[in-house]
Amino acid sequence: MFYIWRLVWTAFAFAALSVGGFILATTVIPMATLFIHDQDARNRRAQFIIRESFRVYLTMLRILGVLKLEVVGGGKLAACRGKLIIANHPTLIDIVLLMALVPDTKCVVKSELFGNWLMGPVVRATGYISNDCEPEVLIEKCRDTLAAGFNLIIFPEGTRSIPGKPIHFQRGFAHIATMTGVNLQPITINCEPITLVKGESFYRIPDSRPTFRIEVADEIDPRQFLKSTVQSRTRTARVLASYLEADYCSRLKNA
Repeated sequence: MFYIWRLVWTAFAFAALSVGGFILATTVIPMATLFIHDQDARNRRAQFIIRESFRVYLTMLRILGVLKLEVVGGGKLAACRGKLIIANHPTLIDIVLLMALVPDTKCVVKSELFGNWLMGPVVRATGYISNDCEPEVLIEKCRDTLAAGFNLIIFPEGTRSIPGKPIHFQRGFAHIATMTGVNLQPITINCEPITLVKGESFYRIPDSRPTFRIEVADEIDPRQFLKSTVQSRTRTARVLASYLEADYCSRLKNA
């Protein structure tokens, strides 16, 4: 009986996310940013609204018994300013968790979202960065975002993890780190029992309530991977990406 109720509340939660997203995109964010002309101020206002909405949403999920949430080192996230935040990507709602915990945050998102009738107004209002930019343009946009004090969330895997398979990091985040020189803030996301994985419908819930555990590690200075002044940034990015991929695999294995 408890399983049936969790299934009902899970369906309700996803319906609420869709309806809430529609209201934010069509009413709340446009009205809240209508008379703000400064672009950074508009972005921060929209991001604040999204963050608070996701915080309320997560509170609702916990009250309804859809999930449990544990955060280790949350104070580090609250203090983040101008950091490149990287995380593994096991579930569908990882971005919801991170956006609720980190202030003044932008993301690199799929270009299709900018043309989406529902999400387009949101990603434009928040100043998110499209992933279809030329590499030089993408790096420059990320540099400007970080220099303005915004945090930038990137999932180095590029897509959700496949359960049972080792994670693989693409090097884009490492190039951004080495080109901008900003510190990385690694975050590990665990979900036990696993749910909302790639290729699985949201209503395929586990027998017991899943617990999401977010662990915030120490910051990493990408300059420590630059062994000499003659070493290319491409090689530095490759070394950094390989190091973090191995580190994440080790931590997830021992979680």
